[in-house]
Amino acid sequence: MLIPQLVSANTISNSYFSVDTGTNGEITSLKLTGDSYPTNYVMNATNAPNQNTADHQWAGELMFKYRLGTGAWTEALTSKSSDARTVTQSGSTITVSYQNSANASGIKNFKVDESYSLVSDYLKWQITVTNTSTQTLEIGDFGLPLPFNEFFTAGNNDEIYETRTISHAFIGNNSSYLIAQRPSGIGPFLMMVPDTTTGAGLEYQDNWRVEEHPGSNWAADQGGYSKGLNVYYIHSNVIKSNNRGYLPNTSLTLAPGASKTYAFKFFKVADEYAVQDRLYSEGMIDFNVVPGMIVPTNQTAKFDLHTSKTITAITPQYPSETTVTSLGTTGTNHKLYQLTMSHLGQNNITVQYGSGEKTVLQFYAIEPIDTALQRHATFMVNNQQWNLPGDLRDKVFDDWMMQNKAKRNSFAGYWGWGDDWGLTHGQFLAEKNAMNPVASEVTAVDNYLETAVWTNLMAGHHTDYLVPDFLMPQPNTTPTYRGYAYPHIYNTYFSMYKIAKLYPNLITYKYPATTYLLRAYNIFKALYDGPVAYNWSTGLMGELTTPDIIKALQAEGYTTQANDVISKMATKYANFSANAYPYGSEYSYDNTGEESVYMLATMNNNNTIRGKINAKTRASRGHMPVWYYYADPVTITGDNWWNFQYSTSLAGYAMDDWIRTSSTKPEVEQRLSYAAKIANVSAINSGQISSDPANIGAVSWTYQANKGNYGALGLDGGPLFNGWRGMSGEADLGLFGALKVLSADVSVDPIFGLYGYGADVTMNSGKYTITPKDGLNKRLNLITEKFSMELERDQYTSAIVAAAKNDVNFTLKNATPSAAHVIKVTFTGLAAGTYNVLVNNAITGTVNATTGAKTVVSLNIGTNATYDVKLQAGTPSGPVDVAPQGTATTSFVSAWESLAGLNDGYTPTSSNDRGHAVYGNWDNPGTTQWVQYDFASAKTLSSTAIYWFDDDQGIDLPASYTIQYWNGTAWANVASPSGLGLLPNQYNTTTFTPVSTTKIRVNVTAKSTFSTGIESWRVFGT
Repeated sequence: MLIPQLVSANTISNSYFSVDTGTNGEITSLKLTGDSYPTNYVMNATNAPNQNTADHQWAGELMFKYRLGTGAWTEALTSKSSDARTVTQSGSTITVSYQNSANASGIKNFKVDESYSLVSDYLKWQITVTNTSTQTLEIGDFGLPLPFNEFFTAGNNDEIYETRTISHAFIGNNSSYLIAQRPSGIGPFLMMVPDTTTGAGLEYQDNWRVEEHPGSNWAADQGGYSKGLNVYYIHSNVIKSNNRGYLPNTSLTLAPGASKTYAFKFFKVADEYAVQDRLYSEGMIDFNVVPGMIVPTNQTAKFDLHTSKTITAITPQYPSETTVTSLGTTGTNHKLYQLTMSHLGQNNITVQYGSGEKTVLQFYAIEPIDTALQRHATFMVNNQQWNLPGDLRDKVFDDWMMQNKAKRNSFAGYWGWGDDWGLTHGQFLAEKNAMNPVASEVTAVDNYLETAVWTNLMAGHHTDYLVPDFLMPQPNTTPTYRGYAYPHIYNTYFSMYKIAKLYPNLITYKYPATTYLLRAYNIFKALYDGPVAYNWSTGLMGELTTPDIIKALQAEGYTTQANDVISKMATKYANFSANAYPYGSEYSYDNTGEESVYMLATMNNNNTIRGKINAKTRASRGHMPVWYYYADPVTITGDNWWNFQYSTSLAGYAMDDWIRTSSTKPEVEQRLSYAAKIANVSAINSGQISSDPANIGAVSWTYQANKGNYGALGLDGGPLFNGWRGMSGEADLGLFGALKVLSADVSVDPIFGLYGYGADVTMNSGKYTITPKDGLNKRLNLITEKFSMELERDQYTSAIVAAAKNDVNFTLKNATPSAAHVIKVTFTGLAAGTYNVLVNNAITGTVNATTGAKTVVSLNIGTNATYDVKLQAGTPSGPVDVAPQGTATTSFVSAWESLAGLNDGYTPTSSNDRGHAVYGNWDNPGTTQWVQYDFASAKTLSSTAIYWFDDDQGIDLPASYTIQYWNGTAWANVASPSGLGLLPNQYNTTTFTPVSTTKIRVNVTAKSTFSTGIESWRVFGT
């Protein structure tokens, strides 16, 4: 390795850029003037000393393969042409020229003139090649190595998120572009586009692999450079033999004396929307799409070609299996099209525009999501589960290897069955059955947990609940300290609890539902209390379930266990909350922690951290019109492989929640978010990955966008199947993530208008008519109106919802018509008021909805196959809860508690329900504290209902209490109070002689050694 040195040869700067070049004619420093941080967007010998080698390919260096006439192809590299290099500077232009190198791999037979110029608001990179020979010159490869500052080895959070970059590239001919930005998503960004006046564009992206560049630190995963060098090609007729391309390949042919100039422009852009604006202003195509670049065959996509130029032709790759329909133009040159595809797999759409310009949109068609999910679940039970009684492998869901058309069958210990690949198969299947139960699948999961996990994997750990990372014959010597393994197991148990709880008669379960829940809890507890690493300061995959586990423990009366989880999460939150970049996980730059930290921030109402996570996860994902990049996050490996990792959907939960609760532009952000929801489903093989019948229904761990001739990267390698790995691996973890967020989403998009993501939708007379196609048929979101509906069990097959959010009608499909049951349907965003609940047009009850609160409706479902359910605005016939109309105040509230939950409409599940804000007045033992509501106008009140808070610690049920009202001049006790209950885990109702007042107060007297608190306080009147 050469001794690291950085000699600045020339500098140019203005109010947009500061650029230094080095002695190789390369760009050693490219910074944005006035940047948020002093980020150098390119790699150099200082920020990546391991790369300062003899085969360096810095930004600005060029790579050619050429031939004279019909001769042999010859390599020509500017990095090998120091003897032929001249560097000059004139004002704001640096020019580097190469000609007549004596080096075998130097520039000869043609001249290269390369310049960097500051022009107006952009940096212009211009390259002119001139044929100096007497023969025809064919340049087969014209390559631009662009190593952005993506060397992530070591470094602390500040260094990673303030000095390093991630990059995204669209290889799309004349509308190609590249982005380099900080991993945090904090702008501004660096953007590179072709100078359209020169005909420049990109048609091929190569990534260096060690098989092709042995011994090179520039190859992927060598010398600490995980990503490896990306080279972007204007022409690629020779390098195409590496088989990494997606587009047709071309050469540049020059007659003697002829020349050709290409140019690119670098811009400073504020954010992702400024990127789109720049594409349009540069005469390229700014592209928008719904629901994404991956589209189920039973759904219709729409795309927008936003360009000032004329679209001259749109040509699908499979014209007989593709329909493209023009929808006209809207706004300023937004040219809209509708697309349906029936050919599974990649579908290219070639767009011709302007004067001979073109780009290629790379779509991908999958089968309907519900069909794909069920296909895979069936395959798992039939093909991936071992059934060998008495054998170590019995009931294990093993990895499927497409290359062998068989189970992996590796149980010798480390790198065998276990870790994040083996332990996630059952996790998916369990959650799938909590959503859509199939008796044979539930039995398979129950057997897996009992035999493979509890009896074999966790043998010897039935009291400490530690989880060995791999399954092997006893004694199991694999580590129990790897924290990542634990959520896979406790989530599988938790899903099994939900199945047994919701469908108690589906099968004969091995245990009561609560046993599965307590095992989930105890494994969770071991993760934090045991000798385990990767826990307190590490974001783990699957932790988004934590609030639901807490609620389940509370609902089952396991208050101590619920409090333990709450306490542990408070500690973990504190470990992240003080960090400017709270994303910690296994690697220096990673996406795994986003989901966990977002959950912690939500539990603690920290919108700042939630916003940071949303910005980071959006920054990590591609926005370009290719299916393997769009909505797909990059890691330290860059965009070349590890595509469709589990965090695509798992961390996508953060985007989904942010859009529905906090986004200022939800309809626009929804586009990328929904694409992330369904992206991992593309890993299910419906024939588009492997057409072999033995592999239909299997899944692929990841896609490898750089494809190539050397097979799959990662564990067990093997051949690629249409770019996909043959091993199941962690694909099921991505599908688990998808199950947590899949929904039908209706949005009034500013470009596309009314659109149903995962649904068909129409609007008539102020009401949406929705047919879900999202694969689960359990969740419905109106993105624009901020309304949602979620079914605890069963499904809905159609819904009619008023845009005013005051009328809902849906058809419920009974999942288990053999047994009557109760289903809870949760509504968020219902217009405030009283509603009649109708089942098959018979009123079965009423429910009150309050602004900003969830409304839960319980439905008694019998044995019919379907039920018609309505929520219709009604007129209350008597007193209603007027507490939401009041303003709560108190004599004292603890700093970490809140009055907000008293009248938020939430129904507690226990006296220690931390699912919402609670009121508590610790540390005031033995005192009397008051809480009151003030109303803007007089109310006639006749009763109250109080749900006491008891944390089994310093807060306990009160000794006594009184109720008073304001008589206009003083507080007075209500007359004839009846009730005054002090029971836990329920509302305590007290009636009294009706009174007209503007204020009501409850005076709560604590026991001598305890303080008091209230979960919810309802006040009834008119």
